[in-house]
Parts: sequence; C-alpha cells; structure tokens
Amino acid sequence: MLPHRFRSVSTAAVLLGTMLLSACAGDSSNNDPYESVNRKIWDVDLALNDYLLTPIAKGYRTVTPEFAQTAITNALRNLKGPAILANDLLEGNTKRAGQTMTRIVLNTTVGIGGLIDVAATQNLPYHEADFGATLGAWGIPAGPYLVLPLLGPSDPRDGIGTGVDTFAFDVFNIKMNAAGIKSASYYRFGIDTVSSSAQKLDDFDELRKSSLDFYAAVRSLYQQKRTADVSTAKNPDAPAVPNVHYDEVEPSGPVPSSPPAPAAGPTKAH
Repeated sequence: MLPHRFRSVSTAAVLLGTMLLSACAGDSSNNDPYESVNRKIWDVDLALNDYLLTPIAKGYRTVTPEFAQTAITNALRNLKGPAILANDLLEGNTKRAGQTMTRIVLNTTVGIGGLIDVAATQNLPYHEADFGATLGAWGIPAGPYLVLPLLGPSDPRDGIGTGVDTFAFDVFNIKMNAAGIKSASYYRFGIDTVSSSAQKLDDFDELRKSSLDFYAAVRSLYQQKRTADVSTAKNPDAPAVPNVHYDEVEPSGPVPSSPPAPAAGPTKAH
C-alpha cells in the first residue's frame, strides 16, 4: 500500500464526504461502522502488497547497500522537513519548530542535501508532525475508521490532513509542480514507498503471524497511534508513548540514528 503521507487531495475530498455521511451510518465500539466493506478492501490491499510491493521491497533490500538505504531514508526525511515545520508551528510547538528548522539547515548543508543526518548527532532527533494530528490537536474528530484501496488504514481527518501536507506544506512538491517537473514527485513517491516498505517487512510479517485477527489488530494499532500523535501535538513534552502503529514500528533494516518514521502500507498500514 502507498504511504499515508502521499494521499491526494481528491482522496481527502472523498473522505470529507464520507465524514459528512457517517452520521447516518451508525457507530461501533471501534468506530468502524463500515467494517464489512473495510475488510473486503483490506483483503485486496493485502493481496496487492503480497504480490507486488513486497517482492519489489525485498529486491531493493537485497541489492542496495545498507549505507545507501540509510542515506535514502535520511534524504526522504529531510524533504519532509518543511511540512513538519509548518505543523510544529500550527500546533504551537515552538521548541520542536526550532529543532525542525535547525535539522533542515544542518542536514541540507553539512549533511549533503540530507543524505547524512548530522542533526541527530547534535541531539536533534527526527520527529513526525502532520496536519491530521494538527487537526486533532485543534479538536477536530477523526471520523469513522476507513480502509482505502491501495492506501490502507485512514480516517477522514487524516485524509484531509495528508492532502494539506502534500499540496500546501511540501516545498519539494510545490516547487517541482511550479517548474513543470511533475515526474520528480512521482519518482520520490516511488522511492519512498519502496524504502519504507523494505524497512518494515519483517515487523509487518511478525505482526501478521501473531495476530488472530490481523484486520482488527491493525485497526486497533492505527487508532492507538493516531491518538498518541494527537496527544503529542497537544503536549510535545509529555512522556513518550510507545510506537505501536504497525507501519511505524522500529524498522528491521538499516535506519539513521533517529526515531522511526511513517512508512508504506501492508508492507505499510500510516
């Protein structure tokens, strides 16, 4: 499945419509009123993951040296810096905003375009911040749990948030589109999908094998993680919450010396 952070504005619009209709759809203890449909989509997503994305990710992990995988991960994280900075500021997290700005400057210059995570060696670890969590910090409800074709676990708030992150806060995408080089964003998207998936292969498989109901386990972990993200957005100085989101668990492959980032879907779930 595709990385949560790259969901499109059109997807966000669909999710907004779903949120507006959800009041008529009933409710459940898991906030999953569309469970029967979600499970069918989940099965399709898993099949696509197993027969398409996983083989590609395994090939990437096999042929790409560990130092190169780490450099790619670092560079991709650095490209997310402006969106993270925007959300830090919108959440009122000035301390984290300062750290993010310093990371961008250090890693882009000394770190050779972000290939080396110099900031992490200066006690400035990487952290996530997205507009979905920002909306949650502002009191906007998540809406019903959804599984989207190719995109995996989500909810209306996160879908809208990802659209804003991608098209309003992502400086790389904005500049490439303005220059008419749309292919650059697609290449980045593909590299990020494969890189993230390769990091999560073993963790994803382990969770799948150990779950009596894989769908329910992923739903629970996704909702717990997003609740934790919103809590962090409200109070970044609160004690750290264990990273339980199944597409954000500690990678088994090579990673930079900073906390793990969101990755691809089943390979992924964001």
